[in-house]
Amino acid sequence: MNRIGRHVPDLFTTPHRFSTALHGRLRRALVRALQGRHGAIIPLRLAVSDACRELRAAGWADQAALDALGVLVEDTGRACGADQPSLLSGELRWYPIRAKVLAHAALVFADPAEALTP
Repeated sequence: MNRIGRHVPDLFTTPHRFSTALHGRLRRALVRALQGRHGAIIPLRLAVSDACRELRAAGWADQAALDALGVLVEDTGRACGADQPSLLSGELRWYPIRAKVLAHAALVFADPAEALTP
């Protein structure tokens, strides 16, 4: 088990089981973005794009997939300790990441070809 897995026991509560490779990529990308690491947004966008395509291929409606991704970011944020309010804005630290994930996922569902560019 990698270091992220030891600190965050189970990040995924969605009923859909992502492929093993995507599960790991999405997990790492979310945790790194929530930790505020430099350069974490591009891998997160790529992982979210692949997750959207996989959910759509599994027959999920766009709104249901968006809801599941929002819950996924929230659960991951709480598990990673990103549920503390920001000193500047007062909002929980996972709110901006959820907004970015949902905005990118909506873009992928609207126009998959446009979302390929990071």
